[in-house]
Amino acid sequence: MLVKTFLRGSTFSCICAADAFQATSIAVSEKPRVILLDIGLPGGNGLQLLERLRANTHTQAIPIIIATGQITPGLEAKVRAKGATAYLQKPIDKQILLATLQQVLQESPHATTPHS
Repeated sequence: MLVKTFLRGSTFSCICAADAFQATSIAVSEKPRVILLDIGLPGGNGLQLLERLRANTHTQAIPIIIATGQITPGLEAKVRAKGATAYLQKPIDKQILLATLQQVLQESPHATTPHS
C-alpha cells in the first residue's frame, strides 16, 4: 500500500481496506477522520461506494478524498457532485497527498475524532 508508506512518519495513521465491503464496514465501525477512496476499489465501484457512504448516517459527514488513475473528462466534477471533498489524480504525489489531507481535515467539523 503506497499510501501507507507515504503516511509513515507523518502525523497520520492509516486503516486499509481490501475491498468495498470491508471499506464500508471499517468506515462505520472506526469513523475515520477522512477516507481516501480509490475509484477502482476491488469488490465494487468506488463511485457507488461514495454514494453509499454519503447516504449512511454513520459516514455521511466524513470527508472523502477520491483517488483515480482514470483520465475521463468531467470525472472530477462528477465525483464532487456525488459528495467527494477532494480529488487526486494518480500517480499520487506524497506532498500533494499530505497537503490535501491537512487541508481537508482543517476544513472539516468531523476532524475531531481520533483516526485518519
